[in-house]
Amino acid sequence: MKALSSLLVFLLVLSCATPTVVEIKNPLDEQKTCDELEKSVAEAQKFKRDALFEKNNTGGNMARMMLFWPAMATTFHNSDKAIRAANDRTYHLLKIMKKKNCKNVDLVNSEILRNSTETIAGQLNLLKEMYKSGDLTKEEFSKAKKKVLESE
Repeated sequence: MKALSSLLVFLLVLSCATPTVVEIKNPLDEQKTCDELEKSVAEAQKFKRDALFEKNNTGGNMARMMLFWPAMATTFHNSDKAIRAANDRTYHLLKIMKKKNCKNVDLVNSEILRNSTETIAGQLNLLKEMYKSGDLTKEEFSKAKKKVLESE
């Protein structure tokens, strides 16, 4: 009886973790056209928005907190994983777009920053990480940093 109860609780916790965690790298990504890559970036950003929504104080989260708080904690943890995976997928796709010299890579990158729900400091840290990892050149970093600071 104890094992059955434990299994039921475990399944309940897992069923409450709703955000989808995207696959960061797909073997077919390198073969995609620039348009397909843009669509994939948009899809990854949608997954991120969905995960961010799950972390907000939705009615479902309030119910989870009142009835079964471990389910809420699991949902928040899964949301964090989904957000990180969506960000990593986006950066992976942007690297490919840059390598293929896609004409809209800068526009897509700036739209992601503009639509970001992070603070100005968070956006600047993100740019700094991208510069340090080699995803942005010094010139691109400076230009993007200027845009972030001007949008304040």
